Amino acid sequence: MRSTDAPVIDINPLNSTIKENRRLPVKLSKLFIMLLLVFAVPLVWAKGDVVAGPTNYEMVEAPTAYTLAHGGYDFVTKLYENGGLFLRANVGFQDFFMFGFSGNATNVIGQGTIQIQTPRLFLKFKVLDQKTAPMALAVAWDDRGYGTEVAGRFTPGLQKGFYSVISREFPELGFLQLHGGFNAVKFDNFNASQDLGAFLGTSFAVAPPLAFNFELDKLFTNYWQFNANVVFNVDNPLRVGFDFRDINNGVAFSRIVRVQYVGFF
Repeated sequence: MRSTDAPVIDINPLNSTIKENRRLPVKLSKLFIMLLLVFAVPLVWAKGDVVAGPTNYEMVEAPTAYTLAHGGYDFVTKLYENGGLFLRANVGFQDFFMFGFSGNATNVIGQGTIQIQTPRLFLKFKVLDQKTAPMALAVAWDDRGYGTEVAGRFTPGLQKGFYSVISREFPELGFLQLHGGFNAVKFDNFNASQDLGAFLGTSFAVAPPLAFNFELDKLFTNYWQFNANVVFNVDNPLRVGFDFRDINNGVAFSRIVRVQYVGFF
């Protein structure tokens, strides 16, 4: 029997939490991803409980305007190409502010010298909330990237830097959300063609334990990306996801495993 004092956690990763040995050819992988997304769309009207404050603070690599709930925390692990390991931790405060740190190292798995980067910081403020405004609006500084760092820029997982993003959820359409924003990676020696970008995307749940995200990231640059992912709630509070990055680029296309643990203090 569940204690009445224990918080109830929503297994839908789009909402508040008090709720990758054989390598496929790139073209076949892309086709599978696209079919998965296309056939999932009609299920977007799946019914479920709706809470006022979604906590999915990112899509794939682009952010949303949401934050973790008050007292919420999470740990995210990403395993990426070249034996890379990306670790993040986040904490939510008062439903409008969250902060976090990250650690990143390459060649952790496989061969080569392990290279560890300096930990990076993340701060995010939700300025408007959809409970009292037509949409949610957030501003943030996120210096957390993954991969190799050269001249303050991470490759392939470029950090967002300063960004502003808006999000709107449509509960009547089964947790469907739309997101869009702009970001500036850095301001020193600013180069608009490399440092200024835009992003947009959508999130939706086909059932409480299953959510999809797809996004267009780094728009207005020559290295724009189409990314997608699927997130499964394996068992509260554990979530496992598969990120598909650079779907539009046959050379750079990669698959990334993410594991997320969500809890409350």
